[in-house]
Amino acid sequence: MRAVHRDSCFGPGLKMVPFDTARHAAAALVQPLNRSEEVPLALAAGRILATTIEAPRALPPFDQAAMDGYAVCLSGREGVPLVLPLIGRTNAGDPPGILVRGTAHRVMTGAALPSGADTVAMQEHVTHRGDLAQFGLDIEPGAHIRRMGEDVTQGAVILEPGRMIGWAEVALLGALGVKTVSVARPLRISVIATGSELRDVGEPLPAGAIYDSNGPMLAALLAAPNIHITSLTVRDDVAAITHALETQAKQADLVISTAGMSVGDEDHVRDAAARAGGWLDIVKVAMKPGKPLAVGKMGDAYFVGLPGNPQAAAFGVLTFVRPMVRALLGQAPANRITAEIAFTYPCKPDRTELLPVRLSVEQGRLIAYRSGPEGSHRMMPMMSADAITVVPGASTPAQAGTCLEVLPFDQPRFGG
Repeated sequence: MRAVHRDSCFGPGLKMVPFDTARHAAAALVQPLNRSEEVPLALAAGRILATTIEAPRALPPFDQAAMDGYAVCLSGREGVPLVLPLIGRTNAGDPPGILVRGTAHRVMTGAALPSGADTVAMQEHVTHRGDLAQFGLDIEPGAHIRRMGEDVTQGAVILEPGRMIGWAEVALLGALGVKTVSVARPLRISVIATGSELRDVGEPLPAGAIYDSNGPMLAALLAAPNIHITSLTVRDDVAAITHALETQAKQADLVISTAGMSVGDEDHVRDAAARAGGWLDIVKVAMKPGKPLAVGKMGDAYFVGLPGNPQAAAFGVLTFVRPMVRALLGQAPANRITAEIAFTYPCKPDRTELLPVRLSVEQGRLIAYRSGPEGSHRMMPMMSADAITVVPGASTPAQAGTCLEVLPFDQPRFGG
């Protein structure tokens, strides 16, 4: 029994899907989950905003002194310098004072501007003698006042759904007095590493066995405040994999498997997906590494089947899973980033190739360098890499200096 492959734009059977077509189809398959919860502002950093936020008040909330100095009214006055009696003082946090006409009023930075004042003179430009203040020639009408609402107008839309809340957003919301924020509930992801040879770290390692690296790697690659990850390993047995898929599909929003995606004697994931009631829109992608990659649904959960080699699994997450995660959380697609490659690469006309690269900013340009030899089983090239570059299929080599798309491991670092 083979995994169900729906009638779709890809046609019947196990047709190879072009890389870009497969990426767009995977992104189009996913719909935002639209599940939210309220969290205190102090715990909101790193979460995804679920609703539009309008400013409940203006910023500044009142006219303020922008400097320590003296509030005066210059309207209707002609000639300088001024010598005015000093009456009144307003510190930050005090209720607004009243400027007595024909006087100066002492004010501190951030203090409410006294009613009747239209200018603040810096204290450095004022000579204070007893109860008199003398103002110099350089006093400018309207100077050193923060006007109410000049930063944020009350009722203005300040944050849209899908925005990640960072320190700047926390500062703004705090200044506006927002106590709690509606954010997307954490996405539940289950990572199932398949393979009878796999052992968990810390277990005895018999001859022929290896430690599972894909489970920890994918959990680390996807880790975020908006994501809860469950990891498990399953032997190469169709019944065991079916049971794992069925169980996890009931608990997770996104189920990811690694290995067992090809058509070998011990590759059981496609069959298990069908037995678990799943269907696949994509089963093979014209890409290297990562050709045996599947995307579909299993009950209410989305499903991505990744190859087992570490590079292939990681690159499948960068190219397919991360965009799906953003869509599920209601975020807009990441910005497309390009870099000049610092090497020549012999392209293949029938497939897209993904290469680990090291990025460097040089004279304002983003440059991508090869980070190691080819081989989807290799881990060391990923140690010195911080991105992959997407080399489209072509009949001629990609020359050094060509601008290609890059997918950073750490998206915020490079503006993704």
